Amino acid sequence: MADLGALFDPDPNVIYLDSATYGLPPRPTVEAMHAALEAWQHGTADWVTDWDRRGEACRESFACLTDLPVDNVALIPAASVGVGLVATTLTDRDEVVIPDDEFNSVLFPLLVAAQSHGTRVREVPFDRLADEVTSSTTLVAFSLVQSQSGRTAAQTEVVDAAERVGARTLIDATHAVPFLRIDARADFVVCSAYKHLLSPRGVAFLAIARQRWPETPAWLANWRSTPNPYTVFYGGPLSQAASAARYDVSLAWHAWAGAATSLGLLVDWRHDGLLEEPRALARELATSLGLPPPASTLVSVPVDDAERLRAELQQAGIKAAVRAGGVRLSTHVYNTREQVERATAILARFVPHPVGR
Repeated sequence: MADLGALFDPDPNVIYLDSATYGLPPRPTVEAMHAALEAWQHGTADWVTDWDRRGEACRESFACLTDLPVDNVALIPAASVGVGLVATTLTDRDEVVIPDDEFNSVLFPLLVAAQSHGTRVREVPFDRLADEVTSSTTLVAFSLVQSQSGRTAAQTEVVDAAERVGARTLIDATHAVPFLRIDARADFVVCSAYKHLLSPRGVAFLAIARQRWPETPAWLANWRSTPNPYTVFYGGPLSQAASAARYDVSLAWHAWAGAATSLGLLVDWRHDGLLEEPRALARELATSLGLPPPASTLVSVPVDDAERLRAELQQAGIKAAVRAGGVRLSTHVYNTREQVERATAILARFVPHPVGR
């Protein structure tokens, strides 16, 4: 892990425990982006081989990290774009079940469907998702790991409940990948890569189960979503890729050039078992404060004055975030046990219960 940590360049005066806001890029990723920008500046790049085809490497790496079929993975700029595509398929005959405190990028496209198409959106408690699925439900949408709390949904139970009534499932895996398993039965999976996947903003993925393609039109069809994206640019008829690339959105090249490097490294680290250490650090942080151990790497510390605590952490050089009245910390491969212990010493003075209870 020490060798791995040497690939990162955080400020020496900062303990960065805020990967759930944005992940830090490995040095090779920054170098890849610098190379892409310099080639752009000098006019020497081949836009296809140097930039655009890096998206294919990203597609393959994301499939490896999630164990989802690579042919089901589309390249998009943000999770909300994937949710919005699903929302376009909803009508006044649909009922969506979603947590009542869901992240807006998942919730809002579905509320637009409610406003525009008459779709019924029923908001329920996060821990009752499976219980609230009824025969009227046609879609269950939820974050696998809540960004504000670090709580993990009962994924298997929710997918089971949806299958029993023939409902589809939409999972936001942004705070789960690459640390948690995604249920392969999910109909739709969206994931933004700028957090725990250590990639530039503007890189995200949408995985669509093959049986859902006929009912999910590729409304964002473009030159890249065709069978021959680098040879045919003009005129009809409509042609679509034989894979989920039919849902691709034209790429912001330099971001994807960097992401290809980060995602490739994550695949290697996962294979070597190195992604278990950040989860272990998160569990140690939580248990030392008397909090339930998280399944992922997010720990939300409920306190009476979250902003004051964040200010004290910042004064100590520890970067964290405030979400929903708590201080959120998130570990990754560049964090150490010593860093977590230093953060815990400050946090322990603010938690409203005895440490280790």
